[in-house]
Amino acid sequence: MLSISLFILLSYIEGFVNLTLFIIFLILNLVFHTIIYFYHYKFLREYKKINQTIEGVINDKFDTRLISRFVSYRILNANLNRLVRKINRMSFKNEEDEMTIKILTNNINSPIIYIDRDGRIKYVNLPFLNCFDTPIEINDIYEKLRVKKLFQFIDDAFIFEMKEIKTLLIEDKYYQASAIPINHTINNITSFMGILFIFHDITEIKRYEKLQREFLANASHELKTPLSAIKGASEILLNGEKHTKETINEFLTIIKKENDRMDRIVRDILLISRLENEKFIIKNEKIDINELIHKVINILEFRLKHKNQNLYLDLGNHLIIDGDYERLKHVFLNLVSNAISYTNQNKSIYIRTYQENEQVVFSIKDEGIGIDESELPHIFERFYRVDKARSRETGGTGLGLAIVKSTLDIHKARIEVKSKENEGTEFIIYFNKTLE
Repeated sequence: MLSISLFILLSYIEGFVNLTLFIIFLILNLVFHTIIYFYHYKFLREYKKINQTIEGVINDKFDTRLISRFVSYRILNANLNRLVRKINRMSFKNEEDEMTIKILTNNINSPIIYIDRDGRIKYVNLPFLNCFDTPIEINDIYEKLRVKKLFQFIDDAFIFEMKEIKTLLIEDKYYQASAIPINHTINNITSFMGILFIFHDITEIKRYEKLQREFLANASHELKTPLSAIKGASEILLNGEKHTKETINEFLTIIKKENDRMDRIVRDILLISRLENEKFIIKNEKIDINELIHKVINILEFRLKHKNQNLYLDLGNHLIIDGDYERLKHVFLNLVSNAISYTNQNKSIYIRTYQENEQVVFSIKDEGIGIDESELPHIFERFYRVDKARSRETGGTGLGLAIVKSTLDIHKARIEVKSKENEGTEFIIYFNKTLE
């Protein structure tokens, strides 16, 4: 009986121990899985944060940051945040550099375009788009350029991949086109990256070159005429024959007349050269325009009487301008002299001065031969003559109106001309009024 009771007790104790062990095992298993689940959830959450941060950087959202409270992630957290800040700074620097390039190139008057080695447009400034009026966009292929000469120059540059400079005439404008290949060297290996094209507008330079050629040709022609006359007269006098006193006087008169004419041409050439020199300085002083006109009329009064011409004056009161007295005197002498020369006898000349807004206006109108409308745009050109035979008859050099225009340009004055053939011509000058 005792043995049975002992067996039952031992069995009960063993069962209790087994149950305790089972409960302990169950608790440990639960704790273990809880710990695993906790770390798994933590890892997933931190992984998601990291992924969101990286995606933000990829999408240019540099305000995203990784924040973790766990010690084990702090190094990764700090490094990733530093990386984001560095990429942000680099991106800002790139944007700043691009903005600087745009500001610089868009404020350069020369058209600029950069095309990469694949023939795609990577940069173009506003002057290029405005000058060539071509609808292109970034990453377009350069074959989209519709201007034939422009496309041909760019295409040739890509064929040879060499620096080239060429003058192009595009829509009445001259451009000095430069093709500059861009190469990049890494580890002593040079690779072709693309070509930068710059187009300098040299239309004004070409125009001045043409004017210079024309000026030299005209000056040579104008000087050749008196030189030929002087040479011919001299040769006749020196041919060994005996000449009468009248013949000698006649040829000496020709020599003197042509010499005076050549002297006037040379003086006018030198004068216009000085006027157009940027370093030319005028003597600025206050000038009573009416007083100046009266002095000019006194100088030319004998010519008016000789042709029996009537001069009518309508002069405003107290009209003062700033300028170089002698230079402006030359302007008025030229205009009044021309009016007398190209107006027939017994005709009239009218001179007016008046104030219009803040300007002093001078007007001289004649009843002369007038100028054809087609000639008006050219009358201020050097050596241009409307009536060549009559100009030489009156001793004109063909530079008078060019000198007038240059002198008035220096004084920042504006000149207009109105004329009709056989009805007369009117020159109007607008001066800035002196503020007292």
